[in-house]
Amino acid sequence: MQKKFFILSKLKKKFRLKPTQIVILSFILMILLGTFLLMLPFSTTNNLGLHPVDALFVSTSASCVAGLTVVDVLNDLTFFGKVVMLILIQIGGLGLMTLATLIVHTMGYRFQLDESLVVQESLNQNTQAGIFDLIGRMIKYTFAIEGFFAVLLTIHFFPEFGINAVGYGIFHSVSIFCNAGFDLFGNYDSLCKRNDDYFLMACFAALIILGSIGFTVISDFVNKRRWKKFSLHTKIVVVSNIVLILVGTILIFGFESYNANTIGNLGLGDQLAQSCFTSISCRTAGVNTFDLEQAEQMTKLNMIILMFIGASPLSTGGGIKTTTIFIILMSMWTVLRGRNEIVIFGRRITRKLQDQALAIFTLGTIWVITATMILSALDGERHDLEDVIFETVSGFATVGMGIGITSDWDIGGKLIVALTMLVGRVGIMTFMLSFITQKNTVIKYPPENIMVG
Repeated sequence: MQKKFFILSKLKKKFRLKPTQIVILSFILMILLGTFLLMLPFSTTNNLGLHPVDALFVSTSASCVAGLTVVDVLNDLTFFGKVVMLILIQIGGLGLMTLATLIVHTMGYRFQLDESLVVQESLNQNTQAGIFDLIGRMIKYTFAIEGFFAVLLTIHFFPEFGINAVGYGIFHSVSIFCNAGFDLFGNYDSLCKRNDDYFLMACFAALIILGSIGFTVISDFVNKRRWKKFSLHTKIVVVSNIVLILVGTILIFGFESYNANTIGNLGLGDQLAQSCFTSISCRTAGVNTFDLEQAEQMTKLNMIILMFIGASPLSTGGGIKTTTIFIILMSMWTVLRGRNEIVIFGRRITRKLQDQALAIFTLGTIWVITATMILSALDGERHDLEDVIFETVSGFATVGMGIGITSDWDIGGKLIVALTMLVGRVGIMTFMLSFITQKNTVIKYPPENIMVG
């Protein structure tokens, strides 16, 4: 009897899923459910349903709040299809584990240690302390922000769409706050035909920023309100976002102000406004106000860099995150100055955190390069390499800012982009750790110098 119990115990331990694997599995199950629903005849206006690969691609894009699409949401999907998309975006933005945890916790369920670890991993937290309180605040802030802007957008859309403005207000509030970038304006135009609607652009910009800075930062602004009381994380996120928005605005304006096919024919104020909006949007949301195919190569390169950096931790956006690139740059500056420790705002950054930032940057770079090479091979040189890189980074960073080639991919290309969006949403570290078993060792080997640089 004891032997049987021992064998069962070993089997249970062997086949137990790691927290990282459960997080990824939750997204996969949500994607598969969305795929099934979008394949139903009453999901599309042609009553045929989406092709399985197209349904998988769109479901992945919505669940991972990426925004890349091979269908026209307005014209190709029915009301039911749009509702499916909206639900996938909302759950994908917050995370299925987050919503499930809130529901069962509210019902009085007491989490075991291993279950708490799963929740901790899904939120990318280093400790379990205050996790359930954090989840409660996340939900509260999300619905408060989305509700407020849904009302504003409904009022704004009402003269044009009448009673349908309610649906337009809700859909765009959720989609833009979750940094998904899907819209109901049709014909893949995004805001290109509404680039003179500055109230709409201002609402979208506010939603993008609020969705991309992260819930811990929002919580600090709501509860602490003073810069001196903010956590180091919040200070780094605020500084990083301001710098990236300003630098992106200046570069896009500099490269495009003479391009008559984009913003060159606009007045100075309009050029600056659209450059600023593009700088904000291209890091996370993927909403564009001019034709990206007509943009200068340097503008595309600038946007690729901004997309790769992406949003901030515990937000609805993707990318390697603003804090990651901030720590890497500060680490480089520390080495150049000949110092041993990174000190920011009177606080020291640990070596472990520096190693994690470098690992995330390196793994993200390797994934993007590998995916680009595979896509280029599958593409058969039909598109320029810069456009393939743009599409790959857009998917990895879950930006969804299309360059006009998304619908051209064959089955293999769509599957590669879909996998890239999934990896970008769950996080490259979470994805890699789901396949690797970490083992600590107390053995220390003798050091030896090698030449670098």
